[in-house]
Amino acid sequence: MASSSSTGNRAIRSLQGISLVKVQGRNYRVNTRSMQRRPDNGDMSSSSSGESENETIYTEEIITYHHPVHPKFHGKLIGRGGSTLKSLRVKTGTRIDINKTRDTVMIKGTKDKVQNAANAIDEMLYKYKERIRPTHFLSLPIASTYTARKFEEFRSSILSSTFKCQGLDESIIVDPANIHITLGVFKLLHQDDIEEAVRFLKHECPKIVREAMEGHRNLSAHLRDLKIMQTNPAEAHVLYIEPKDDSEDGVLRKLCTSVNQKMMESGLMVEDDRPLKLHVTLINTAHRAKSPEDSARRPFDARPILKEFGNLDLGTVQFDKLHLMQMGRRGPGGTYISEGSIPIIES
Repeated sequence: MASSSSTGNRAIRSLQGISLVKVQGRNYRVNTRSMQRRPDNGDMSSSSSGESENETIYTEEIITYHHPVHPKFHGKLIGRGGSTLKSLRVKTGTRIDINKTRDTVMIKGTKDKVQNAANAIDEMLYKYKERIRPTHFLSLPIASTYTARKFEEFRSSILSSTFKCQGLDESIIVDPANIHITLGVFKLLHQDDIEEAVRFLKHECPKIVREAMEGHRNLSAHLRDLKIMQTNPAEAHVLYIEPKDDSEDGVLRKLCTSVNQKMMESGLMVEDDRPLKLHVTLINTAHRAKSPEDSARRPFDARPILKEFGNLDLGTVQFDKLHLMQMGRRGPGGTYISEGSIPIIES
């Protein structure tokens, strides 16, 4: 019994002057004897180094951060049955709460862990966006009665029963009413994104257009000579006609490149490190009508077309407006739907 009592007394003596202090849910043992009131003369020279050490409490501050995430992506962060969100919480050691009515995600934890969680969320959403197909494109539509008629004649010729071209069918030929020059593509997944892109187009791009068009009364190009995007014409996917700019200073390329760069710098347009290739697509296998059993993209043999119509001339066209168009969707008359536009030449 003496031994037991002695042990108990040692334990009690060892806790004398020690208090348990709860800080943000964690208990800390603090030497309260070292926290006696000190003289107000500011003279701390008499404090021993050991006493100073006893006064220090090391804690990690817990912070709350509201990380911007559009509600459209909340479902991706939550995952099936909440599995993705649970995994994120465990991986980052943070509390992550998602309110579907808000455009932020709440992250709570230490500063380093919160930062890691925000980075993990951004990386996850970036990979998701990379897999999403573009929703819009910036274009210079071509509206020319002469060009539409000549293109229709070309279309009828290559679809005739006497013209042999393996892999060619009507579904992969662009509608004459929709031919255009593409300046870049966008992934605008919400109405807010679309409105922001339209605002940028209308407020920031007119100055770029004016500077490029200085000294010119119109913007035009001569559509002639067929080319393909692929190296092997026997397995082509895209056939286009070149828009040849006959101006001395290459105003068409200057304007298109300047607007393209401005849009990419804004973060609205999908970035592309390749030089902008000006072209007017006439045939694209991405539009091929597919059956459920055949979902693979099939090429066509462009050699007969290039041999017979390689020097195709669709005439000179003028460009009046720069449009932000919906990808794929069609309006009345089967034409692309425009979200907004700006004039090339201001009245």
